Amino acid sequence: MLSHKKIEMILLINPKTTKPSEFQSEYFREPNLGLLYLSSVLDRNGIDVDILDLEQYFTLSKEDLEQILKELSLKYHIFGITCLTNTYEISISLARLIKKNNPDAIIVFGGPHVSFLYNKILQVESVIDYICVGEAEKSFLQLSKLLIGYSLNKNSNYKDFTRKLQLIPGLAYRESHGKVFFTGNPEVVDLEALSLPARYKLSQDNYYYRVANVIVNRGCPNECSFCSRQNFFQDVRIRSIGSILAEIREIIALQNYEYINFYDNININKKFFHEFCNIFTENQIIIPWGCELRVDAIQREDAKLLKEAGCQLIATGIESASQDVLKINFKYQEPELVLKGLKHLKSQGIAVQCYFVLGLPGETKATFQKTIDYIKNLPLDQEDKLEYFAATPYPGSKLWKNREEYQIRIIETDFSKYDCQHIIFETPDLNFQQLNDMFKTAKELENYHGTE
Repeated sequence: MLSHKKIEMILLINPKTTKPSEFQSEYFREPNLGLLYLSSVLDRNGIDVDILDLEQYFTLSKEDLEQILKELSLKYHIFGITCLTNTYEISISLARLIKKNNPDAIIVFGGPHVSFLYNKILQVESVIDYICVGEAEKSFLQLSKLLIGYSLNKNSNYKDFTRKLQLIPGLAYRESHGKVFFTGNPEVVDLEALSLPARYKLSQDNYYYRVANVIVNRGCPNECSFCSRQNFFQDVRIRSIGSILAEIREIIALQNYEYINFYDNININKKFFHEFCNIFTENQIIIPWGCELRVDAIQREDAKLLKEAGCQLIATGIESASQDVLKINFKYQEPELVLKGLKHLKSQGIAVQCYFVLGLPGETKATFQKTIDYIKNLPLDQEDKLEYFAATPYPGSKLWKNREEYQIRIIETDFSKYDCQHIIFETPDLNFQQLNDMFKTAKELENYHGTE
């Protein structure tokens, strides 16, 4: 039962990433943008909040980490923990440790994994008090205000608290009798109304790269089977050029950032894409930057515009060279147009990072070989990078929801291995051993290219 014990401080936690698989040799560490947005919203509303990004402490032993959490467990009152599928088990361990040291602690989970599995998770994990489903800027703020208000008002009653709790969209929790209650889909966040991410909350000292991540949109117009983004963010929204420009200037003013990464797919709207590139030329902004985009839509003039704007790197999902595999998995993209787009980018000297996915429904030995041959003919040089990922059925994706329809058989249930570096399922055409052998071949090609 919730008590009237005074609530003041909130700690947002980004879990430490699981250890690399046998195929990975390094991490890419960066601040968690979701937590920075949450922190900014809370700050703006006068709520004391700090961030613990455990990626900054990747060298700590388990004992040292537990000691840090023990001390923090007694300092803070509400703990917001974000988690992906592969960090879920770690996140649960953190929550248990916090509750062990502070039974009165209020644990709130958020992120894609728990958003799609909130009902099952709340039935089995008593350490979680609340789950913010989907975009959490509004729901977490409302929940925090309600919890703080209840703790400060000795005259407030629990019945009134629960009534107000039910009015917060996007919240899941257990009622007093144990049944899971979901208040309904969260409100779609107006990106223009959001304050800029609270980057001042994090030190960059312990990151391998001093990279600022900037979102230019939320939501996705695509329907790829292996992605849950379109379901997590609901509607597609694109930020205004003025808002993005303000964030770029703030990042530069902080002085410790050396690079900006813009995502997702900055060219989902042609007019916006051109206006975005003009930000840099028209305002004489000079800072290295890269972005994610659909390369099949890139024309010669687009590549030239990116170069003039100072773009140094683009990342793009090619996935497969088989049109049949792409079609089955709702990736509406033509390999030949991708090749043309890459040629346009390379003619301007822009580095590219190409992503491929192994083992999607429809994949066979023949389609895999076709993709390998396609990769060998791409116009890439030593500054470019290939990355091959194993198809992974993330909760919320079509692969997860429609696995029977796709006839995939999940053979790995350890969520810590849902990192795109492990074979998670078999298909009617390929068993585990075949997929694993193919993945090793793909990684050898990836590593060979990286040493050219």
